[in-house]
Amino acid sequence: MTLKLGNIFFITVMVIVVLVGCGRAPDMVADTTPPTDATMDDAMTEMTMETGSPMKFVLLIDYPEGGKDAYIAWVASVVPTLQAPKEVARIRSYDNEDPEMSPNRLVEFDFKSFLDMATYLNRPEIAAILENLPNHATDVTAHTFIQRSDYSTGEEGDWMVKSVYFINYPFSGKQAYLDWVASIAPLLTDPPQLKTITAYDNYYGESPHRLVELEFANQVEVEAYAQLADIMAIETELDNKAGSWVKWTFALRSDYIKK
Repeated sequence: MTLKLGNIFFITVMVIVVLVGCGRAPDMVADTTPPTDATMDDAMTEMTMETGSPMKFVLLIDYPEGGKDAYIAWVASVVPTLQAPKEVARIRSYDNEDPEMSPNRLVEFDFKSFLDMATYLNRPEIAAILENLPNHATDVTAHTFIQRSDYSTGEEGDWMVKSVYFINYPFSGKQAYLDWVASIAPLLTDPPQLKTITAYDNYYGESPHRLVELEFANQVEVEAYAQLADIMAIETELDNKAGSWVKWTFALRSDYIKK
């Protein structure tokens, strides 16, 4: 069983920094190993003004073989604890539309700010659940994202299907990618099938660099959207504009109900 939750260590450090009024926050952090003093000093430079931006803590999870029902039963037992703290604005879980594809499950925790997220993840009861998660899954990967304003978010709601893109910028090519996104944003957002689209950057600058989520009312609308000529052309061009990317489609589950 593998658990990649190293940035929780850094969140633990950073919430202390924020609470004591240091006024500096992380920019770049390595993957799952605690940063050295030099790395931390270099990293805590540019995020101070963004501590009030919406944050998303994402878990990608694989069920044990034949163990999905047991996993879901365990989730049901911890849902009240996960939803109780006031800091978490919203929790949603999704199953991969292709049950044979990894990751099997996507879980998203939404927060109004970095401080809310850090306070939540450092609660002992929340930390204990996350530490126990590998005992109920075969693989767990965690990522922390900060919301960007590349797209109008559209109609907010509990939409049933979500297309998720994990994107890495080309080397020294972030600005060129963002300029391209600005040029194609209307083509992505105008089709009536799409309910909402939101972009996020990795808070720690690690891979994946960007998360883009497109939400739909049902699978029929997902397929109709994907077959539009403009959308197919954009996805083809993404091969040239991104260093690498992967796409999954997830279906909303009813494990969490907190708004």
